[in-house]
Amino acid sequence: MTITEPHTQPVSFRGDLDVPPGLPRGIDLGRIANKDRAIAMYGRDLVEKLTDHALLADDYAYAAMLDFKDKSNNSTWRTFDQALDHGIDAIDDPSPGLIALFDQLDHIPDWVDFDQLYRGAVAFWRAGPIVPPVLAWGAIAGGFSMYSATRPVLFSGRLREQDKVGTRLIESFRYVVAAYTPGGMARFEEGFRLTAKVRMIHAAVRHSLGRSDHWDWAGWGIPINNFDSMVTQAGQFGVKFTDAVQSSGIRFSDRELEDIFALSRYVGYVIGVPEDILHTDYEDARRKTDLHTLVELPPDELCHDVVHSIIEYSVENPPGDVEVLPGPVAKFMTNERRLKLAYGLLHSWIPPHVMDALGVEKTGWRHILPTISPLVTLADRVGRVLPHDDEKAAFSMLRQFNDAIKLPDGANKEMAVANPDEVHADIAANKGGMPVVAKK
Repeated sequence: MTITEPHTQPVSFRGDLDVPPGLPRGIDLGRIANKDRAIAMYGRDLVEKLTDHALLADDYAYAAMLDFKDKSNNSTWRTFDQALDHGIDAIDDPSPGLIALFDQLDHIPDWVDFDQLYRGAVAFWRAGPIVPPVLAWGAIAGGFSMYSATRPVLFSGRLREQDKVGTRLIESFRYVVAAYTPGGMARFEEGFRLTAKVRMIHAAVRHSLGRSDHWDWAGWGIPINNFDSMVTQAGQFGVKFTDAVQSSGIRFSDRELEDIFALSRYVGYVIGVPEDILHTDYEDARRKTDLHTLVELPPDELCHDVVHSIIEYSVENPPGDVEVLPGPVAKFMTNERRLKLAYGLLHSWIPPHVMDALGVEKTGWRHILPTISPLVTLADRVGRVLPHDDEKAAFSMLRQFNDAIKLPDGANKEMAVANPDEVHADIAANKGGMPVVAKK
């Protein structure tokens, strides 16, 4: 990754700033499982290329964040926000790291078609009421069934302590909803702004964890690494999202899938995933997601704690008290039934061996989607033939969801996502209670 700053020498980023020496290659990290099988299925070149990125991360954001900590220059979190809102040219004497970051952020790759991204966002939301539970339970909670995805979030305790789960969950919703809103990823729109802010939060978390005696470099690689960030968009909000929606009976057309994955690709670019490992289309996203899944270690007790914490909280305290279930079903549902429903749906969205490792109850509700999906498919097919307005359906769903996760009246918009200083303090205090890694 090389960029050129105005009036300076070119700056090259390898992605390994502050990575300690003496670590194994990515494929030999403790977190990598089934490597021989992966090589046999996907080829050594691809497996080594992707797993090497478990030791590489977003140095554009990281270098800018290091500039924020250097009081000898003019860049701070505030100037970053100003550059997001008004452009880098609005900043007097920005630091080299901030210039480099916005050179990358403001560059639009030649594969980006904003009309296609708009269509992708409409397709993402037009499925209606199934989307919120898929996001909450399948994509976000289900994403933390992955061993690798859980490691960076454990240290702050924000997804294990019930009094903090709600805040963390709604922050995630705000970012994802904004990024996947039609038109939301245009340069000065809210989706782009929150995606870039989450990118910088990731850089701050990487910095905090990288200096912690509790981070296992040889086991886990670099915090918030490219390999995992790639699969968040290709898999968590891509393949796994679309698979879960389609398991309900809704069917995406080939063009809709193409458009959704074009959007998730650009979200991945803006959040700092290098172009050379970003998915290029739906099939590439599935291939890379399947590879990542294959080399994952099984969920452990910490994954169990995070997944159950998110599910239980979101059932008892749905964001903004929004009702995500159809009216007749909602009237029938107590919190206990909702919890059993959530776990039942997860059985349709997460592989059985993962569900067994998580200790998820096999409730009778696990049969609900296989039972109703043929009827939903029939209704969806008829609805696609009759006159319909996908854009109207998408914005109707978005209005309901945005009302649920909006900031309180009078709140500063910077509160939409986590405060990096607060997250750093929680990590530094090891509020997640992680053990110290033994020195070798």
